[in-house]
Amino acid sequence: MGTAVLTCCSPPKEVVATIDGESITRTEVKVRLKGYREESTTETVPPTVQQNQFYSAKAVLEQLINERLLLLEARRQGLISDAGDNPDSNQTAMRKVLSRLGKEVPYPNLVEAKRFYEEHTEEFAVTPRYHLEHLLLNSEHSAWELKELLDKGEITMAEAGRKQVAGARIADSGKNRLVTAEELPPGLAEILPRLKLNEISPVIATPYGYHLIRVEKRLPAGNIPFFEVENRIKDMLFAQRLQNNYQRWLKQSKEQHTIEIFHQHLSDL
Repeated sequence: MGTAVLTCCSPPKEVVATIDGESITRTEVKVRLKGYREESTTETVPPTVQQNQFYSAKAVLEQLINERLLLLEARRQGLISDAGDNPDSNQTAMRKVLSRLGKEVPYPNLVEAKRFYEEHTEEFAVTPRYHLEHLLLNSEHSAWELKELLDKGEITMAEAGRKQVAGARIADSGKNRLVTAEELPPGLAEILPRLKLNEISPVIATPYGYHLIRVEKRLPAGNIPFFEVENRIKDMLFAQRLQNNYQRWLKQSKEQHTIEIFHQHLSDL
């Protein structure tokens, strides 16, 4: 049992691999490749080396083999009667197999998350972070008029945003979470460190419009506290465990089935 690569006595060129005698065809690889390549042409940035490798026929065949193994497992578990009957049923069956595999994986506990945090402190280092009040306007003139009202204390930023005074609207960044200067447009990032607490900024122009910001709270550079990242760490560790568990299952599955690959039939795809 296991994977074999045949160099002689090959089947017709249309067959690129078999699993326990069931064929995976050039047509299946072509269709999957065509879909990926069409998606890549709509991207605004060139594909990375990793993406280009993913678009290769060899990588696509590997993916099809893995999916076929999931379908065979689904058939063994009685989740599907015959692999290949219905694409939607096949996808549902594969998800059920993966879900059952996932149930074998324990979710990380507090001690495990804390240990990871302490062993990877450099990953949680941050520059100064801010809670902001942040208004965005379409007109520079209106923005300066509103700033004058704010400086005189005739209205608060919250009121201006809520009532859309001078067309102001509340921007999301920095109100409900801590943000770093690097997360903001360049004009805001440059002025942010110079603002005193509760000081209304001058009008700042960016491609998004005209901004007024006020720093409500500033946290110095350092490490993000554990309680802020505990759930993120647990989710990350859990995702790693799920992937490792799947890879173990995949290795065992390939050892339990007879897989024959005919790489020479992939050469011109």
